[in-house]
Amino acid sequence: MPLPRFSRAAALTALALVLSAPAVAQEADKGAAKPPEKTQAEKKPVFDAQRAVTRHTLPLAAGPLAYTAVAEYLPLTEEGKDEPAARVFTVTYTADAPADKNAPPRPVAFVFNGGPGAAAAYLHLGALGPKIVRFADDGAILRPPAPVTDNPDSWLAFTDLVFIDPVGTGYSRGLTGEEAEKRTWSPDGDARAMAEIVRLWLARNGRWDSPKLLVGESYGGFRIARMAAELAGQQGVFLNGLIMLSPAVDFATISEGPSGLLAAAFKLPSYAASAAFHHKAAGTPEEAARNAERFALTDYVAGLATLDLGRLDASSPLFTDLAQRIGLPVEMITRHRGRVPARTFIREIVRDKGRVASLYDGTFTGPDPDPASPRVADDPFLDGTLPVYATAFAGYVQRDLEFRTDTPFTLLSGRVNRNWEWPRMSVPSATGELQSVLSLTPGLRVLIAHGLTDLITPYMASAWIARNLELPAGERDRVSVRTYPGGHMMYTLAPSRAALARDARALVDAAVR
Repeated sequence: MPLPRFSRAAALTALALVLSAPAVAQEADKGAAKPPEKTQAEKKPVFDAQRAVTRHTLPLAAGPLAYTAVAEYLPLTEEGKDEPAARVFTVTYTADAPADKNAPPRPVAFVFNGGPGAAAAYLHLGALGPKIVRFADDGAILRPPAPVTDNPDSWLAFTDLVFIDPVGTGYSRGLTGEEAEKRTWSPDGDARAMAEIVRLWLARNGRWDSPKLLVGESYGGFRIARMAAELAGQQGVFLNGLIMLSPAVDFATISEGPSGLLAAAFKLPSYAASAAFHHKAAGTPEEAARNAERFALTDYVAGLATLDLGRLDASSPLFTDLAQRIGLPVEMITRHRGRVPARTFIREIVRDKGRVASLYDGTFTGPDPDPASPRVADDPFLDGTLPVYATAFAGYVQRDLEFRTDTPFTLLSGRVNRNWEWPRMSVPSATGELQSVLSLTPGLRVLIAHGLTDLITPYMASAWIARNLELPAGERDRVSVRTYPGGHMMYTLAPSRAALARDARALVDAAVR
């Protein structure tokens, strides 16, 4: 939970000190000339790294792993200035040095969540770090407070980890006012700022010789593609691997605009898998998704492209086929002219059970708080897990990492998200940057991982992007797309978390050969 900035007791103590000041001193002050107050711009920002170093052991199947954790702030300066404009909170995990002094340097992975406006705690305590928040075996949320336990699938087994909270998220804040923060709240500003933090971490820790990776979830996938181009072009830092979890690489592929035929098609397999899970469509979720893939890019796209609103009866076979695949009534499909918005799907797919599904995982449901409403106000997965991760992380950082601060912890910042400055004349895309770094960086490997029933960033969009990257025939295996049971945060399911760790390890092994 966010901590209060000042306690009532501290405020009363400060007031008592002022009121008890000696009368002589107060009288002397009356006749003394006071220097003019400095403006906010003239005040030098105070930077304190608040560095906390702790040592731990992680029990793994291969044997205990001794590691060091460092929780600290890193300074972020404005271009052309030496004074810090913001402080960026990071948590670093490094395996203790092996006895063999000739061993090659360990890889290091820099980890980001998305939003924009999300702190790294989701991946930190959800999948990669040495500790995880435990969910039920079926991914259901446990009664609070959720337990934090050792992570048998921690990526620390094969790479050092640096979790980074962008400005305005987690404990990261501007030091010179909101304007300093807002300069990082755009795709370009964010990529520059986070690339600078990576460069600074490498310089301070002497890790230039280590294989380097970026890991990003959701918007974080978009972020790390942009960062990779920024690091290569401006910082002279080349990467060995990119791991994108449930990414939004090109926003045109996930938008629901009237001309987005492909975006509509890309959602169908995830709709079908979710419907099959709820026994509203034939087959297993995996079978339903695979059967929907070919239909989505053939009959479905062609049917939408030739749709005649004056002759809807001609499209009746298409609507009937679609209804059977995604588990909704054909009348509803017809009403939406074959394009069912994701918010309509989650509202209707389990309405008969008095429940609503989640945009983040079509298999995850919660009680319907307002059956008469056409929309779902709160997402049962995102809104349900937000306090779980926020509370667990604040406690973990203070208890295990011995880092203390009065700054409130912000897991998901609406302020950052609302103030994000998107490009006005184009749809955001990082496909060009991804293509560029693949072309310019020999051996760079990319893993794109998705949950099968994620309705926010459907896996089929990334599969299509990967197929359309220009790579020589002998190098196309440098980019791989994997799907796992689950949704946007598929790692809340233990088997999917373990499979993701195995695939990430395989990428790291291939990238550092």
